[in-house]
Amino acid sequence: MPTSRPKAHRTTESALDMPSMGRALLLASRAARLRCPHCGKGRVLKSFNAVHDRCAGCNFRFNRSDDDYFSGAMFFGMMIGETLAVLAIGAAIWATYPNVPWSFLQYAIPVALLGVMIILFPVSRVVWLAIDVLLRPVERSELMDPVVRQPASEP
Repeated sequence: MPTSRPKAHRTTESALDMPSMGRALLLASRAARLRCPHCGKGRVLKSFNAVHDRCAGCNFRFNRSDDDYFSGAMFFGMMIGETLAVLAIGAAIWATYPNVPWSFLQYAIPVALLGVMIILFPVSRVVWLAIDVLLRPVERSELMDPVVRQPASEP
């Protein structure tokens, strides 16, 4: 079924780059602030369930491919959510040992995990974008204005 959205020029088969630790920490701090992974200025999220098309600071195109780009964010959302759940379960067991409230935990854990997954949904998109920029650096063509096709100024 054809879609009406404009096609992005970059594909997911672009060159990979070996990131440095400093760059990884920089992109992690930008993701934690929900900012553009390229410049760190513009906001990535438009609302809880929507991502801006481009960065307001550097004009970086957030949807980096033609296919469903943010579907990879589900993996990182699950990974972050499950890690937090395991840490919370471990803390609850440690804090209440030897009288662990197993009956309470068997109902509270799924409810808490569902809540955490809903809260982390938008964050997982920003994390996915930052990891993608870390491994596949931004190309000049991704900073171009789609109307004029002129490169935007780089940070």
